[in-house]
Amino acid sequence: MLILKHTLIVALVFLLPSITLAKSVDAVGEAVIYNNDIADARYRATQQAIKQAVLESGSRVNIKDALNNGELESNLEIRSSGYVQKARILSEEQNGDFLRVIARVDVTSDSQCSTGPTSYYRKTVGVTGFELQDPLQARLGGLNNISRELPKDLADEINKQGYLRALTATNIAIYPDLINAPSSTNYDGSLTNVTRISEQLGVQYIVSGVIRDIGEVYLRFPNDKESKDLLDEGIDKERNFVVDIYIYDGFSGALLFEQRYSEIGNWDISDHAKVGFGSAKFWSVHYGKVVQQALKESALDTSNQLRCQPFIANIFRTEGNRIHISAGSLSGIKQGDKFNVYRRYEVFNQLQSSQTQLNNANISVTIKQVQPNFSVGELVVDSHILNVQQQDVVIAW
Repeated sequence: MLILKHTLIVALVFLLPSITLAKSVDAVGEAVIYNNDIADARYRATQQAIKQAVLESGSRVNIKDALNNGELESNLEIRSSGYVQKARILSEEQNGDFLRVIARVDVTSDSQCSTGPTSYYRKTVGVTGFELQDPLQARLGGLNNISRELPKDLADEINKQGYLRALTATNIAIYPDLINAPSSTNYDGSLTNVTRISEQLGVQYIVSGVIRDIGEVYLRFPNDKESKDLLDEGIDKERNFVVDIYIYDGFSGALLFEQRYSEIGNWDISDHAKVGFGSAKFWSVHYGKVVQQALKESALDTSNQLRCQPFIANIFRTEGNRIHISAGSLSGIKQGDKFNVYRRYEVFNQLQSSQTQLNNANISVTIKQVQPNFSVGELVVDSHILNVQQQDVVIAW
């Protein structure tokens, strides 16, 4: 009995460091300074650094803390599944009205995501077109291409994070009624056609959005060719950038996340310049830099929201005891990986609208062959005996 107690104590001693040990990560955060409020910009930049550190550490945070002179107090909400023990600012640099901080964040990981298989795989995200609520606002600067170029740039930022694989489908418009998005109904009465789009693109999640406002705040006279440009008079020409971003689960159509990103930048070039959205000239102006910062923030939030979600891939072919799934090495799948099979069912609500339900079939599959875009796995017996069919899915939690 004494030997057993001694063994138990030793085991607990070895387990404790793994439970309490924090991983220290240095991360960068940036924010726009408004009204010379350095403290507010420092707070928002450090929030961004914490989110980045959590992603890099392989865990996530679930805290309500705020930063006061680089130390954590209570108010900041970053939802996740880990715990930030300590965050302090190592350095900060101001460049015009942009503040850049480097923070050292101590993150304690937990078992929900950091040690689970779901964090090993890159989930696929389809980014659709972002329609402009007031198309006339695109006249200033010739930004008529913003509905397709902005989501394309967002997809690029998501891919830079390295945790998701974003594919663009900017020719697709989801919302027939922009004012009420994302609650607007389609002509057939359904809220969105997300599930159909997700199936067509072969992605697990859909990112969509609406560009609410890119209008100028200052008074201008576009039809008066003799009017002086305010830039020549040293007056800031402020312009809004407001975009709503929505993330959907492609299998159920459920809205998982929505967030508004609102910034103001200076349109510090001539009102008659036609630069187009996303051009080299556009990114060089102050307004373009502000937009780029908002895109980085939204890409970081997207990665944070989806990284600990389960990894799901469609079964698109069955042959004997082998099944083909629509994810491969580009998603991080390796030979020998194991997944659970879930059956897909169509259920109908009170309005007779179709809904997708996934039920655990209590069947496991082992990956035997891996290609860039698909994999081949083996079941213990023939797929027909187990009733595994096309459009069923495999899941890693």
